[in-house]
Amino acid sequence: MNALGFFLRRIAWQFGIKRERARWGAVNRETQILSEAEDLLGRLAWRDCEHIEELTGEYWQIRDIDEQQEALRAQIEEKTDRNEDLKDKLDDIQADIEEELTGLREKKAELMNSALEVMTEIEEIKEWKEQTKKKFMNLKAKLAVLQKHGVGEGAEEQRTRELMAEHKAAFEKDLKDIAEKTDRISSLEEEAGQYDAKIGGLRQKMKDDTTELSGEISRLSKQIAENSAKIGALETAKGEFYFQVGHYLSDNIETRDPQLRQVLSKHRSMVSRITYFRRSISYNQRLARRGHG
Repeated sequence: MNALGFFLRRIAWQFGIKRERARWGAVNRETQILSEAEDLLGRLAWRDCEHIEELTGEYWQIRDIDEQQEALRAQIEEKTDRNEDLKDKLDDIQADIEEELTGLREKKAELMNSALEVMTEIEEIKEWKEQTKKKFMNLKAKLAVLQKHGVGEGAEEQRTRELMAEHKAAFEKDLKDIAEKTDRISSLEEEAGQYDAKIGGLRQKMKDDTTELSGEISRLSKQIAENSAKIGALETAKGEFYFQVGHYLSDNIETRDPQLRQVLSKHRSMVSRITYFRRSISYNQRLARRGHG
């Protein structure tokens, strides 16, 4: 509110338009804006206050905090670069070992597939073996009947005996094939077990090679977070000093001190804003109190 606005509202008050609550609401809003403006003035003007006796303490404390923050930021940058290098190294180790593990798993899978194929072959041979056995037993029963009825050493008996001999030979061959293939499965499973051992060894190697790296990455990440938190705490402390500088300058806008006037003149636009709100707050307070009275 400027002087004209104050004058017009005073006239309105004389006609009964008081709006006391609106005036106090305006005071609260403008007081907040004034506080923010003073804070901003302090942030803009603190570097110019080194030789102002009343503000030299705030100047040097802000400067000291700035230096602490810069040192912390440098540490964060250094630790972040180190952390990124360690993460790259960790990724490379894991990628190399994982590639090797993939190769071992594929070879193991090939062996297991081969073992499965041999097991399928064994099942087929067992089925043939059972069929051969059944044919042999049927021929044996036939031979017994032929002998029982005294057919003698005729051609049918001879042919039956020859077929029985063929089935017996086939049966024994099937048994031999099953034994050989069973041994082959055992060999394949043993070889697959060796790959399991290699895979386990590689996993342990990856753990051994990465545990220290992972620990260092975690430690650096924690330090980075702690430094960031310290920077934030220092920023809060610095904010208090900014406000103190700005508030002091705001309280001394009408000063005749040449050093203060020089500082204030460098930030004329912000000073004008503060002056406006100080007057507006005063006008609103006067109108609100007048209405209350």
